Amino acid sequence: MGVMTDEQKKHFREAGYLLASGLIPEHVVRKAEDAMWAALEMDRDDSETWGRVSVHAINQQRRASPENRMLRSPDILACYTDDILIAVSELTGVDREEIHAPTQVMTQNAFPTEGEWSHLKPHLDGGSDPVKYNRPTFPIPILVHSILYLSDTAPHGGCTFGWPGSHQKLQGIAEDNPEKYPYLWDVNSGKDTVAIGEGVELVAKRGDILFYQNFFLHAGSKNINDYPRLACRNTWKWMPEASVFKEQKFR
Repeated sequence: MGVMTDEQKKHFREAGYLLASGLIPEHVVRKAEDAMWAALEMDRDDSETWGRVSVHAINQQRRASPENRMLRSPDILACYTDDILIAVSELTGVDREEIHAPTQVMTQNAFPTEGEWSHLKPHLDGGSDPVKYNRPTFPIPILVHSILYLSDTAPHGGCTFGWPGSHQKLQGIAEDNPEKYPYLWDVNSGKDTVAIGEGVELVAKRGDILFYQNFFLHAGSKNINDYPRLACRNTWKWMPEASVFKEQKFR
């Protein structure tokens, strides 16, 4: 039985992203939220503890950026339900049997910070660091990134910021001039050559999941509200034969 409507599939193709609700039971999300607080060694009701940025965090000194660390908590991994895996299949055309739940996820927690609200510069995942992510642009994998939210967000509360339709424009310049854009870093650097339009702040509820495509431009934003935004990130990737990819292409 399907979980995605035709309208949702169309939005994913045309906008490059989809914010979906109702794919995770509420009691599963509650346990995952508890597990995230436990992993962070913080008390949700005591803001004094929120300054304890984990020693495992990649961005220890940048509180305005998401706290990143890998987790293998069973209660958090339980959020990647069969309905989510079916949704990935329906959005991509990849057989459900080829899609597996993650065995670890990366945290994307954004803690309250002072100052005026702003978002970071738009970027492509895998294209923001030419040394760490020196990935060829082609052949294009069938790639679905996701952010799963374990707390409610509010405007200016650390929401993901995205540019609808940017995936088509970025993929277009890469296909039109592959010699100029051999790596995702080059495509990411070329984003200023196209008009990507106005971005949108993607306000999510606890238990929502954001799916987005390989060339979708997005950015983190500051959380100037009074409560942390808890989330985790995962990517699904396939490398089909070129002829198969043409049939399954999102664009």
